[in-house]
Amino acid sequence: MMPAQRSELAEASLSTGPVGLDYPPDLQLVRRRPISLLTTDDGTALDWLMSGTAASAGPAELLDGVIARLVAAGQPIERATLNMSTLHPQLLGITANWRGDLGVCDEVEVNAHVRETTDYLSSPLRPIIEEGRSIRVNPQDSVAQSTYPIMQTLAAAGYTDYWGFALKRDDRQFTLMTLATRQAGGFSRATIEAVEALRPALALNVEIVSRGKIAEHVLDAYLGRRIGKRVLAGDIRRGFGETIEAVIWVSDMRNFTGLSDRIDSAEMIRLLNAFFEGLVDAVHEQGGEVLKFVGDGMLAAFPIFGTQTAPAAAAAALAAARNGLVAVDSLNEAQSGEPSRDLSWRPLSMGIALHRGPVFFGNIGSRDRLDFTAIGRTVNLAARIEPLSKTTGRRLLLSDRVAELIEEPVEELGDFPIRGIPDPVSLFTVPEHGL
Repeated sequence: MMPAQRSELAEASLSTGPVGLDYPPDLQLVRRRPISLLTTDDGTALDWLMSGTAASAGPAELLDGVIARLVAAGQPIERATLNMSTLHPQLLGITANWRGDLGVCDEVEVNAHVRETTDYLSSPLRPIIEEGRSIRVNPQDSVAQSTYPIMQTLAAAGYTDYWGFALKRDDRQFTLMTLATRQAGGFSRATIEAVEALRPALALNVEIVSRGKIAEHVLDAYLGRRIGKRVLAGDIRRGFGETIEAVIWVSDMRNFTGLSDRIDSAEMIRLLNAFFEGLVDAVHEQGGEVLKFVGDGMLAAFPIFGTQTAPAAAAAALAAARNGLVAVDSLNEAQSGEPSRDLSWRPLSMGIALHRGPVFFGNIGSRDRLDFTAIGRTVNLAARIEPLSKTTGRRLLLSDRVAELIEEPVEELGDFPIRGIPDPVSLFTVPEHGL
């Protein structure tokens, strides 16, 4: 890959737009919409920003609404981005990418580690984010190309002006916009003045949208995407909820109490973070939802609804469980990047139980302190099956209601009495690493 191409990917990962119709690994496309083709009859950008409609939109809709109206008014903007920071452990921020040449406006999540890359250090976004400076350069200029390598790619595409400026910046948050054109001579004074006149109203609307995204991401991080969206939508009444069918995952670390007594608390937190990271990634990669951490235990669900059939949910849960066990094995075998300097925790062991049935998702708690969680017999039984992994010597246990959905051969372990359940429960297992 040529340097200019690498720079295009780097700038894309810091928000200038799609490379073709694809994004590099540092970005995840959330939504894609066609750009709006408006006329002056649709009103001015300022009127739209002041109407209240813009503030209720998402980042892509907000950017498209502004740029489409500016273009309709004759401003030669061909490429634009709107960038906002967020509060999420894995994200640097959210970017809306408007591309007139491709006819799309995308909402993209930018991974947090992008900020640590060498590409970020040579990006024109860096001084805007870190210092609040405005950057305006001609991509055709050799000095601009040597300072910001992305300009080589923009120059090859015929761009003659690149302008980036902060809408807000403080120690923890930033919002900014970039604009680019192929017009001969770059942006005119009239275009600059038209955009400058919008900045107060634009900054206010971006702040409102940004705060909405921050709230969404905080709820996602602490409650999970499914529950976070329900809470943000207003489902916060005590007792409110719904019953759904799901495959439930319950897992538990072995000898957590003994490890906690032996290992320093700060070291134990690092160990738990490394332990849960592998399990959570495994669940999320298969479309599951992590519902709760309780000490060293984790509760997750693979809902059965829409196109997600019961066999598909069971297959996803089984794949996640296998990947989670592989992650724990890798943690035990790691030679570098130790989560704890005290290695007396090795080997780390755990058990996972999978069970299927109806689950109630709802608000439980007091009038002023609620927990949106999953409860019911399905969860209770899964939690009581999991400790039998010690008795059976198998790290992965399936109830009969999950085993009957698995397409590969399963091994029957026998019938086991379960506290609170009148009849013994049949348990099964499968090879941990698949066929």
